[in-house]
Amino acid sequence: MRFDCIERRFAHAFGVYSGVVVRHPLPFFVIPILVTVSLTVGLTRHEQAFMKDELELYTPTDAQARKELDQLDRLFHINDSDPFYATRRYDIRRAGYIIVTNREEDGDILNPLVMHAAMQLWSIVQSLTVEDEDDRRINYPSICVKFPIPPEFSKALHSLFAPNMTTPEEICVSNPLVEMFKLLLVSDRSFLNRSIDEMTLSQISDAIQFDSGGMTHLLGGVTLDDDKRIAGAKAMLLPYALRHSSDDEDWVAEKWEVRLADFLLQYDSPIIRASWWTYETLAAESARDRLQLINMLLPCFLCVSIYTVACCCVFSWRRSRPWLAIGGVFSAAMAIASAVGVLLLSGYGMTSVAYSMPFIVFSVGVDNVFILLSAWRSTPSTETLEHRMKETFADAAVSITVTSLTDLISFGVGCATPFPSVQMFCSYAVAAVIFTYIYQLTFFAAIMVYTNRREIDNRHCITFHKLKRETLPEKIAAQGDRSFEKNTMLAQFFRTTYSDFLLNPLVRIVILTLFIAYLAIASFGCTKVKLGLEPNDLLPENSYGKRTLLMAEKYFSDYGSSLHVWMYNMSEVDVAPRKIWNVLEKEIELYEHTEFTAGSDSWLRTFLAFVKQAGLLITPENFVYILKNVFLSQPQFAKYNRDVVLSDDGEHLEASRIPVQLRHVGSANQSRAMRLFRRLAETSELQTGVYADFFLVSISNIY
Repeated sequence: MRFDCIERRFAHAFGVYSGVVVRHPLPFFVIPILVTVSLTVGLTRHEQAFMKDELELYTPTDAQARKELDQLDRLFHINDSDPFYATRRYDIRRAGYIIVTNREEDGDILNPLVMHAAMQLWSIVQSLTVEDEDDRRINYPSICVKFPIPPEFSKALHSLFAPNMTTPEEICVSNPLVEMFKLLLVSDRSFLNRSIDEMTLSQISDAIQFDSGGMTHLLGGVTLDDDKRIAGAKAMLLPYALRHSSDDEDWVAEKWEVRLADFLLQYDSPIIRASWWTYETLAAESARDRLQLINMLLPCFLCVSIYTVACCCVFSWRRSRPWLAIGGVFSAAMAIASAVGVLLLSGYGMTSVAYSMPFIVFSVGVDNVFILLSAWRSTPSTETLEHRMKETFADAAVSITVTSLTDLISFGVGCATPFPSVQMFCSYAVAAVIFTYIYQLTFFAAIMVYTNRREIDNRHCITFHKLKRETLPEKIAAQGDRSFEKNTMLAQFFRTTYSDFLLNPLVRIVILTLFIAYLAIASFGCTKVKLGLEPNDLLPENSYGKRTLLMAEKYFSDYGSSLHVWMYNMSEVDVAPRKIWNVLEKEIELYEHTEFTAGSDSWLRTFLAFVKQAGLLITPENFVYILKNVFLSQPQFAKYNRDVVLSDDGEHLEASRIPVQLRHVGSANQSRAMRLFRRLAETSELQTGVYADFFLVSISNIY
């Protein structure tokens, strides 16, 4: 019984089809060209369709982190007009930092010379300007996130300066240490022979950054003396934050970040080194990869063309097929252009990842060309053109159909993945594979017909003029003929030498042993595969962003961003006879005592301390009233307003948020940390959500 009935039917169909192409090749040649020209109009939409590389493109659309972030934003939304509280920010858009280190490797940065250089750098950064839509010059103070100076800031300054010193009404997000140093210089004070009190700096840090963690978060490689005072540091963080709530503000902020990166690329100081990360870093550095890929397209096209032409030429002006080889390469190129054009015309976006698609599809398309050429060469040269084409397509077209279908299924599965960047890449690849298959059975088939007609008419392979006789000796010409029919040299090697070698018993044992060893090593390697995606993986090897991320992990990994923990739907929870504040406090403690966290800036603890100091008595009945009308109305507790959500009638506590300080969370343990926090939230007595900025890039989001 034969099981190749489907293959035989396909072979017969392709054989019949080849007869149509042989009799009428012109439409099969012209129509693909016209289609390609029409669809390449879509390439004019390239700039509008291009989507900048942002982390969202590499985050699954169904990731749990997206839902967590949406819920956090819905409950505790932050506007640019709100006071800037560093520990409560979950939006990393239009924010970044500069890491300042000593020019000498691991040199101390807390000395007057380095501090003065850092202050000068920050002053220049603040003065960088860009033009808005009205051609106005905009600098950092014009677009930074600002906030009123609270009483704590004046208290901290007055502890350093004269009590009657005037302070500015508002200030931009920056490093308190640099701001303090500037004020010290203005007041003719000096750091010489003075140690830096960590508590004093913490007060200033609270005022400017609203971060109760203190200056240790803005200094890296900190060393303390016996009195727990900062004795030295190896790196300093200069953070910034820009307003971006409107499209106009976001456009200006983007221009300023690009201007900042351009300036720092040229910045050189004999005293300090500057490393930086902006919100535009990933997009700007990926754009360099994109331009490099674009510049590689033409050399790749030429190299493949030369190689294909060389493979199609023999020692015969008549039987060499250089134009057939070039036609095969052009067939693949036309397919890629048509695929990109039709998707751009359909409104598809495009990322830098999709720019690697032409190289993959190009190789697949040219590979199929060689399959057709090999099938043609295996047909007897004594047969008619129509018979040889029929045998060629009956043999090769089935193979091309199977391989194209395999590629189509592979890329089609990729279109179903939840990663937007992968979806876009695979969508373009699917379209390119389809067009490649169609053009090979039409455009390239027509070129094969014209090439074989030229050969039968005894015309020159390049100039097409009539040949009177072969210009090389008959023996060499005859070898050329046989090379087309039997692929003599390569085929003979595999048919005799190589096959005899494989049939040797000793060789077979060695090959099987090596293969088993290979499988064992490969299986072990699979257990060591690193899962997850980080911004570092998306950057070119020579990117300044890679260097900055390494510096950040080296000097600032001990204390990172905040873990946001919130309890919601609390008005529906009955905790009687227990008190809600006691239940909340126990929940908070769970997140503070893990290997990845330190303390928290809890509104509840501050509230309970305030109530105790004021001599107030709280009960379940007056808890929300005192919280709303007494505690949160105090200016010094303004930052906690965004941590509490009351019910619509203002009678019940609906949601509570606590920022918990992260520490020792790096690329190696991000997924483990995230799973731990989510597990704590799932086992909580109250409905709880958790979120940290590294959740978006953890591979665990897909589970």
